[in-house]
Amino acid sequence: MRRFDRAVIRRLVAGLIVVGLAVGIWALWPRENSDPSSTTVPTAAETTTTTLLTTTTAAPTTTATEPTHVVTTVEEAEEILTGLWFGWFEGIYNQDEERIREVVGSSNQIDAAVAQFGELEMSRPPLPTDFAFAATEILEGSASCTAIWTEMSASGFGDPALEGVHVFRWSDDKWLFVSLWTHADDLWEEDCTAEF
Repeated sequence: MRRFDRAVIRRLVAGLIVVGLAVGIWALWPRENSDPSSTTVPTAAETTTTTLLTTTTAAPTTTATEPTHVVTTVEEAEEILTGLWFGWFEGIYNQDEERIREVVGSSNQIDAAVAQFGELEMSRPPLPTDFAFAATEILEGSASCTAIWTEMSASGFGDPALEGVHVFRWSDDKWLFVSLWTHADDLWEEDCTAEF
């Protein structure tokens, strides 16, 4: 009989578990027109995130940064030279003194360019790609003056070749050509220190 009792008890317990689960599901099942807050069970704990904004103020430093227009590479120097010579020849080709003034910062150089109006024969307008440079070296590179030694050639304009020290001064957010010296050891440094 013990065997019978154990089997009956197992079935009775299994039945009670099934009935208990069914009652639990029925009790939690949402009904129409019922308050869902009374039958819902939270599935996870609710969390709140707080973000703190932190501001850090750095103390001012005393290190000076180099101005961005200071010429430090040969590529930058040749870009300035290209702009100068393109503007120079374009001004002469169009006989446009204002165009010359955009690239030249010395009255002597403006007069020299204007003197070429009608004198220098050009079969076509100049292009920035007409100018080539060799042996370019930056002799002075400061915030107010740049001196560049180079050998320049210009194709399409009787192929003028020119070598020497080009001196530029910074004015109105651009480099302006002020003088050309034949030798690297000429007195071009005075053009960098003179009042401009």
